[in-house]
Amino acid sequence: MNKLKRTWLSLLLIFAVSFTTVFGSVGFVQAASYDKTKTAFETCGDYLYNENEAPSFGSIGGEWIIYGLGHAGYAMRDAYLAAYRKSVENALEEGYRGTKGIFHDKKFTDYSRVIVAMSAVGMDATNVDGYDLTAPLADFVNVKWQGMNGPIWALIALDSGNYEVPKRTDSYPYGTLTPEETDRQNSRQKMINFILANQFDDGGWNLQPKDNGGSGYNAVSDVDMTGMAMIALAPYMKQAKVKKAIDRAITYLSKQQKADGGFGSWGTVNSESCAQAICGLLACGVNPNTDKRFVKNGKSIVDALLTFHDEKTGGFRHVNKASGGFQPVVDQMATEQAYYALAFFYQDVPAKTTLSKTAKSGSGKLKVTWKKAAINTDYVTKRSGKTAAVSGYQIVCATDKKFSKNVVKTTVSGKSLSKTITGLKKGKTYYVKVRAYKTVNGKKIYGLYSSVKSQKV
Repeated sequence: MNKLKRTWLSLLLIFAVSFTTVFGSVGFVQAASYDKTKTAFETCGDYLYNENEAPSFGSIGGEWIIYGLGHAGYAMRDAYLAAYRKSVENALEEGYRGTKGIFHDKKFTDYSRVIVAMSAVGMDATNVDGYDLTAPLADFVNVKWQGMNGPIWALIALDSGNYEVPKRTDSYPYGTLTPEETDRQNSRQKMINFILANQFDDGGWNLQPKDNGGSGYNAVSDVDMTGMAMIALAPYMKQAKVKKAIDRAITYLSKQQKADGGFGSWGTVNSESCAQAICGLLACGVNPNTDKRFVKNGKSIVDALLTFHDEKTGGFRHVNKASGGFQPVVDQMATEQAYYALAFFYQDVPAKTTLSKTAKSGSGKLKVTWKKAAINTDYVTKRSGKTAAVSGYQIVCATDKKFSKNVVKTTVSGKSLSKTITGLKKGKTYYVKVRAYKTVNGKKIYGLYSSVKSQKV
């Protein structure tokens, strides 16, 4: 990712986020250590919070800090959040070129960025010092002025707080454009259709709409934009066309992944691309740390992201070696994106399940008991006092250690901690393992399997 793109994209709001798949049965493998990931996550959160005492309105050092800390359940001081809100109010009061209540007359991603940040910490974006920040998103023509990231982030923003798409009126001083379109009223479906129509043939997306006449990196799919498009589309996977598009995007990302598990954008391997791929996959129900399509040579995307972590400070580097004018030093943008990617990882991926015991429970019956699994860690509980719950558990039994013979699979709700399996072959020894899952956008994100126990029935 060269310096030009990096600066440009930051101004356009293309960095952010708010996640089994379509190929049938998928194997899972162990990749990045959860303990190591947890350490990086916690130290990064502390670094962001302590090094940015007054986050303010802006694409760097502002919304994405609030966004990540909010989703992580990080215990922020009331004064900290109040200071951020005040900075937003001041920006509205100052206005764009003196017009109060306006961040910008064309860059509507400014509104989307603030909306997702406020939603992450429970603020109402429809009433900020009397201004409704969702109102500008009513105009579809203006929303799409910035290219793909406009509709993508408008859709994410509106979904982040379950906001209704406002009714467009002519009373807003937005929209300096004079487009040919007459139907300017925005809708969720209009944004979905726009994103779908601009998917490249290989399954990815670019900042620029498809077939816009661009050249070079502007004419091919981009990992970062693909991850963001997946986030936006994920809640709508019940639509056949959306599901098909996401299937193609997953395939694209798998093909783009490097041998070390990482990703690149605009010719440079970097941490931000790893972060966006993680977020996009999670949004679509794919575990980026264990799904075998995203573990290359034993290294997952999470493994790759952790190589950019600076253990001394807790921050993340943009690159690990000098490239494109950038040095391998802690970088604010890289740190913000890595943190919210890990926040979503911990929010959605269950921890490894502990199998307590197996016991014969009558002829051909096996009772399996396990311990309650958390969503990956007690971090959310520790920081916010909230307990994250798994959606359910999958129990797998087989008559061989490789789990290939006489396989029996069953699932139970997240409230269950035991299950009696019936209809097994009498006198046979069965091997048993259990894993937790969380359902996200209709898809199951699985955690790691427990250790294996055996029992003769």
